[in-house]
Amino acid sequence: MRFGLKVNPGTWQEAAQWARIAEEAGFDGLWTGDNLRNSRDAATPVHDGPTIITAWAAITTRIRVGLLIANMAYRRPTVLVKQAVSIDHVSAGRFELGIGSGLWPADHAMAGVPFWDPRERAERLREFVGVVDRLLSGDTGDQAGPHYPHAGAALSPAPVQPRIPLIVAANGPKGLAVVADHADAWVTFTGAAAEDDFYQASVERGRTLDALCGERGRQVRRILLAYGSITPWASVDDFARMVERYEAIGFDEIVCYAPKPEERAVFDKVVSRFA
Repeated sequence: MRFGLKVNPGTWQEAAQWARIAEEAGFDGLWTGDNLRNSRDAATPVHDGPTIITAWAAITTRIRVGLLIANMAYRRPTVLVKQAVSIDHVSAGRFELGIGSGLWPADHAMAGVPFWDPRERAERLREFVGVVDRLLSGDTGDQAGPHYPHAGAALSPAPVQPRIPLIVAANGPKGLAVVADHADAWVTFTGAAAEDDFYQASVERGRTLDALCGERGRQVRRILLAYGSITPWASVDDFARMVERYEAIGFDEIVCYAPKPEERAVFDKVVSRFA
């Protein structure tokens, strides 16, 4: 099992502090989100995700750095690939790129993008991820669209890695099919669901993904983003139970949010035990 830490820092001092903690503690990955504003409270500080990742790439040496998840509500796939390649160079080949369909109406409103209905969201996710996959694989051919047309794309310089790992957030059958067709990893999270309901849904989604990947002769890494109704820092035993529970249904990696001040004592105990 691999472990990652996700931090949405309010200041650069906080971002730098958690980068040092995560690397020294032995975490495998250091992640941040990609939102223009906090979805619940506009006064809560939110920084640009790719910018924070680039800075982390410059001040760390071992830990992998990544975006969970790039919000396609206000990013063009060709521009996102250019950003990804640049971050990959700064990190000397330690960058991973997650993509999601942009579920928060607040992000759409701030970006001036209409909130998509489920059918259009699914269509856009398939096209967006397909463009990113092709470009990261070196295919810079023109595309007519309908949602993300481009022409004359260039992938110069090429990534440091042979391929930047591509992660896709999905829960429904259409999104899971995009994962099976294009992604190196799948990420899922509870959203507003209760933990037991999410767990049972994850079992079913895992089976669906198994079948889709089996048809295509592919395997993908499976990442749990542990937040919401999942509380990894409630106690050391709760953390251990979470790991055991989700490892049993095929997850390879768990990414936890940075602890709140009142959770820090448990976090430190978990790190000392599992490092």
